[in-house]
Amino acid sequence: MESPTIQCPNCKSEALYRYGKTHNGKKRYLCQVCDRQFIRDSKKLDVKKRPSCHVCGAAMHVYMRKGNLIRFRCSCFPECRTYMKSEIEVMDKQ
Repeated sequence: MESPTIQCPNCKSEALYRYGKTHNGKKRYLCQVCDRQFIRDSKKLDVKKRPSCHVCGAAMHVYMRKGNLIRFRCSCFPECRTYMKSEIEVMDKQ
């Protein structure tokens, strides 16, 4: 019986490196085509709306998730070191 092939969830490429393990022991992969890091069979959480930086006006990126709190960091990091914590709704993307 053949094992199913692993594909990048972003570009569907099969050119992958095994890229270590998570703190839970799950295998992590790195796509050679688009440089996306992912875990096999994981669900991606997508943020409905992203805030803009109140200092420079640039978009903010998701920096860290812990429980129901999400920490955003300015996309101009390290020039602008603004961050914010927010309790925000997320939706499952399948």
